[in-house]
Formats: sequence, C-alpha cells, structure tokens
Amino acid sequence: MDYLKERIELRAAPIGAARRRHLSDLTDEFLSETFNKAVSEKDLKKVALIGVGGSGRQAMTLGSDLDLVLIHEDGFKIDEIAEKIWYPIWDLGLKLDHSVRTPAQVRNMAAEDIAVVLGWLDARTIAGNADLEKEISSAVLQEWRAFADKRLPELYKMVMDRKEKFGELAQLIEPDLKESYGGLRDVAVLRALAASWKTDIPKAILDEVNEKLLDVRDALHTVLEKPSEKLIRQEQPIVAEKLGLNDADQLIREVSSLARIIAHHSDVTWHRVNSSTKKTGLLTKLKGENRSPLADGVVVQNDYVVLARDAKPEKDPSLGLRLAAASAQSGYLISPHTLERLANDLPELTIPWPTDAKDSFVSLLGSGRQLIPIWESIDFAGMISKWLPIWDRVRGCPQSSQVHSFTVDRHLLETAISANNFTRDVSRPDLLLVGSLFHDIGKGGLKDHSDEGAEIIRSLAPHMGFNAEDSKTLERLVQHHLLLPETATKRDLDDPLTIKSVVEKVETEDFLELLHALTIADAIATGPIASSDWRQSLIGELVARVKNEIRGERKEIDPHLSKDKQALANRKEDVVVEATPIDQGLAITVVADDSTGLLGLIAGVLSLHRLLVRSAKTETINKRAVTTWRVSPEFGDAPDLMQLQESLRLALNGSLDVFEKLVLRAQYLPKPHNRTSSKVLEINGVSETATVIEVRAHDEPGFLSKIAHVITENGVDIHAAIVETLGSEVVDVFYVKEPSGEILSKERSAQLVKALDYACNHVPTAL
Repeated sequence: MDYLKERIELRAAPIGAARRRHLSDLTDEFLSETFNKAVSEKDLKKVALIGVGGSGRQAMTLGSDLDLVLIHEDGFKIDEIAEKIWYPIWDLGLKLDHSVRTPAQVRNMAAEDIAVVLGWLDARTIAGNADLEKEISSAVLQEWRAFADKRLPELYKMVMDRKEKFGELAQLIEPDLKESYGGLRDVAVLRALAASWKTDIPKAILDEVNEKLLDVRDALHTVLEKPSEKLIRQEQPIVAEKLGLNDADQLIREVSSLARIIAHHSDVTWHRVNSSTKKTGLLTKLKGENRSPLADGVVVQNDYVVLARDAKPEKDPSLGLRLAAASAQSGYLISPHTLERLANDLPELTIPWPTDAKDSFVSLLGSGRQLIPIWESIDFAGMISKWLPIWDRVRGCPQSSQVHSFTVDRHLLETAISANNFTRDVSRPDLLLVGSLFHDIGKGGLKDHSDEGAEIIRSLAPHMGFNAEDSKTLERLVQHHLLLPETATKRDLDDPLTIKSVVEKVETEDFLELLHALTIADAIATGPIASSDWRQSLIGELVARVKNEIRGERKEIDPHLSKDKQALANRKEDVVVEATPIDQGLAITVVADDSTGLLGLIAGVLSLHRLLVRSAKTETINKRAVTTWRVSPEFGDAPDLMQLQESLRLALNGSLDVFEKLVLRAQYLPKPHNRTSSKVLEINGVSETATVIEVRAHDEPGFLSKIAHVITENGVDIHAAIVETLGSEVVDVFYVKEPSGEILSKERSAQLVKALDYACNHVPTAL
C-alpha cells in the first residue's frame, strides 16, 4: 500500500469520527505490513505491536503521535526487529512515541507510573501475538483495581497540577485541547476512574462530547499540518471554517460548552471518589451521617450541601440562591441530586427579587475563590440562566483584547473574586461585588460595551431588588469602569482639567473608592499587563489627586432614632420588647436601662435565638438605651416574642450567661473557610461629641456581640451604633465615649482600634 499517498488524500475528507477511524485503519494496515516484514513467521508468537493511549483508542488525527509499544518475551533478541519497525515510520516523517518492553517490565512500570496505567487501559493489538497484550492489560487492570485507594489520590494530584499549569479549557481564550482541565486528557482519566470500579461515569455523554472535541483537534491538526494541542487566536478563524462554523467566536463558545460538560462530570466524579477513598473509622462514618444546618432549609451531610428534610423548593423561590450562598460560604459542594431537584422544582423568582434572595446573591459573590465551583455547578444545572438570563450573553464569550486570558464570563467571576480583597476598603462592599460581576456584561454586542452594560444594569439592578439609589450607583460603576485606567494612562495628570473631568463623573469620595477597588480587581482578573506596577501607580496617583479635589467635610452619619422610637425611653417597664413582622424578618425594638455592655448583651441574646442581625441602631436617652434591630431567622420561623423578652430580662439581671452559651454552641457548628481580613477604622471629622469607629468584616452569627463586648472590655461606652449587613459583609459604625462622657484621646482611640482589629482577625466568634 502507498500509506503516505492515502494519508494525504484523507485531508480532503470531511472532518469527523469516520475520517479518524479510516486513518486509524490505514495506519494499522501500514504498521501490520511493516511488522510482518520485520518479524519472521517462527517468531510471531513471541512479539506483538501494541497501540496504547490515543493509538489504542483509534482516535487518530493527521497530527497525532503514534503511541506504540513493542512487546517481546523475556530473553528474546528484539533490537534488530525494533529497528526494522521504527525506521520506516521515521522515514515517513511521522511522530513516534515508542518503547520496547517485556510483559514483566510493563507491569513493573505500571506499578510505579500512573501514566503507564492510563496508556494500557486503552491498549489493543495491532500486529503479532494478541495474547501478550491481553496478559499485560489484564494484569495492569487487576493491579489498578486492587490498589485504587492508594493510587487514586496520586492521580487526583496529577489532575490538579495539570489544571494549575494549563488552566480550564472552558474559560481560556487560547486553550490546550488536550491538557487543559475539561479537555481530552480528562475524558481518558474519567474512563480510568470507571475502570477502577470506584465510581461510574456517564459514558454515553462523555463519548459524544469527546468526539466533538476530537473534531476540533482534528481540524486544528489539519490546518497546522503538524501536531499541536493549543488553539491559538490566529488559527481559530481557519479552524472554525473547517468545522463549518460562522467564526472564531462561535468556535470558542462551542469548545467552552463541550469543556464545561467534561469539567462538570470530572468535578462530580472526583468528589465522589475522594469521599469514598477517605480512610475513616466507624465513628467518623456514623458522624458523617449527621446533618448540620447551614441556612434555612439547607444542611451539610457527608461533605455535601443538601436540602433539609422539610425544605420545599417548589414553595420557596429564594431557596436556590440561599443554598448556593451557604455552600460557597461553608466551602462544601452541592450534591448532584440536590442540584437536579432545584433545577426541576424551583419556581421563578418574583420581580423584584425578595430581600433574602438579593442578600444571598451578594453572599455568594463574597465567598472568594469558592465562588467558582459553586457558580459552575448551578450554572451547569441551568439555574443561572433561570435567575439571570442575561448571563447567556457572556457565557463562553471570547475576548477581543490580547491582554485577556479568560472568556468574558470567567473574567467577570475572577473580578468578583478579586474584589473580595477590597471589600474592607469601601463603604458598600455589596455594590462592589455586584458591580464587579457585571462590569463587562455589555460585551458580546455591537455597541460600546460600557454603554451597553450600563443600559443592561439600569434595568437589571432594580429587577434584583436594589433600590433606586443603589441601582444608579451600579449603573455608574459599569458605565465608568474604564474611567480611571484610561485617564491615568492617556491623560496629563498635571492638567487641572483632567482631574476636574474625573471629579465631575465620580462626584463623591465613596463612589471613587468603589470605582478604584473595581478597577484594581478588574486589572488583576485581566492579567499581568493590566495589573502592572506602572499602571497601578498611575491609577493610584490619579485617585489621590481626585480625592484631594473632592474631599471636604465628610457628611455626618445621623445616629439618632426617629421621634416615636425615642419616646419609648419614657416607658415604665424595666425591659420593653416590641416586634413587628417585616419583609422576611422582624423589626425589634428593645428598651432598657443603659449599662456597660448592653448592646453586646442584646446582640448575644438575639444570636442565641438564631436571629441574624441585618441592621441595628442604638441611642441613649435619659439613661435609657433604645435599640432598634432588623433581624431575620437563621432557620425556620421567628422565635416566640415572650421567650425572647424573658431571655433579655434574665441576661440583664445576670441570671443568663449569654457568652458562655454562645461559646458552647460554637463548638458544634461548621468552621468557616478562609476570608478576607477585617478592617477597623477611626472616622475623623464626622462627630464633635463622640469618637467614631467603623468595622468592616465578614459576617458571622454573634459577630456584633463580640465587637460590642470588646469595646466594653476596653472601658469604653457605646453611645450610639449603626449596624448594617450587606450580603455576608458587615459595616458597623460605633459612636463611643469615655465613661465620663468625653471623646477618646488619640492614644485611647488607637488602643481600641488595635483591640478590635485583633478580635476581628484572630479571635474566633462565639456563635
């Protein structure tokens, strides 16, 4: 046969599985002829030519390597035969990955090298004694199954190392089709996991996706006329044309969609495998059956987040977002069965979104790196499209700029993750996180993406439950997200008109801080060029000059309660507790004689009754403290008002040790994963009668109680407080004085800030 001629003629055949199989058959025929010329008839029983890996799977493209192993019986002289087989292959210019082994050598190598195992799980005989291949394959498979518990963690590490090195195929602009996570290599790994008998895989789905991804690889090899796995920008239009697609953008979206399927099943399968291979005793296994609550209707069981037994997703539209936020904040994955149930049973969210849905969404964005696996899982289940149909626009969308490495959707997620590092630098961390997620939502259209994004967020923000003022802030963030870098790098910062033009757009220092934090997060998520020290120093200089221009007397935060709340101070009862139902919670007012540590005590009692503080305000009037609270139940229904009032009375007269009970309860709850450090600031120039301290931190049940307790322990009185929870972030402002009524000295203020900073970042919160 004229193998080379027939191989060249195949270039004109349509790309697909049929062409790859035809090429594999032609190659087998050529190799068989070459083998039979090299091996005498009397030696045929002693030798075999084996295809492993891609050659074993017959997934051959015009640029594929030939993965061949020449097997021979021990003691057989093979060198001359090997040369007669390898040289004709090299003479044709084919790339050859070859080795010569005895069965014993293969088994020994497989025991040491997982890559050898993976290759031999797909082995097949091309020529010679097929019994030799069957003997080796059977032995390798038996060993693989026998020692799976030991070897699978090693394979998992290899997969994660490869993921770190080559990135994720679904979200890269120039991916490696084979080595990037979610690519062809991972399909082979999943087959190996199934072969271990430790898990099953959706074989039919993976086979179909694998063939489609092989089509892309086949087209790439045809275009390049050489082996390469990286789908670089300049080749994408030609590859798209070969596949009958409209353009490179459609190609990247198609590849991203295929890779998401592979990555999803890889994630789920590996989580199942890793859980099954943990070495646990009976006590640990029994403990693992416990269901620990995470949020209303949400529990964690066996390292998975699942629905509580009494949860009714069909009657609770916010449950999906609440579960996603709880999963991301706790660091646990959502069980596949739960995802399927939510996708089928969740009703549409009302418009505007309920408050707890909006808060849960912000909490999800504030979970840091854990956002990615949770977002990908709920997106794969179809819930992101259900909640945010606009996300379909950017999913898998490529970037036109060379500075970007990620697709638009992954870039937006990475920006939100980076923004987590700056939530302590802004007064509205919730708006920073949401603005970060949607700053490039206008991409994928025909208009300027900042203008189109601003139009989208103008309607989307109210839809999600943000009020008019916050919606306008989000719209301005999206509209002006390129203002700082473009001005800093393209305009003269010494020109007063430059600074004036920025001031006119940002208007306030608070908005400038939001925009600056978004700019840095965007740059980090983009890549090293956008986040270079030079660019960031220019942006920092611009921000400093703009801040100096707009800085004046800071508007004082009004700590005073309404007149009707102030009037409650005249009530005769020792303790007054009023509660009014509000949207998804309670508005509670507590009146009691003012005393040191009162705020922390009340906050602790609320925490004991599983009430999460969303906002709070306190004021002392004629030695009576009036505190107002907006709270929501952590789980289930609100507590009985009479029980709450009785707990407050007992706490105030010393019969109930609130902090002891909080510490005891904390021992039985899941430990939080790593979070951004808290920040404590003294706010100068906003009050003439009190020292103002602001605490920015990640929310936890009992957090306010801890902070108030630290202030009291430092011999400082809380005169007034304004507390706000934004998603999972808190911004708490305390107006504090010395017991004598004087403002704190610089030394005392610095001491208090230091104590609060230590408590926030180093002392566990008593839950």
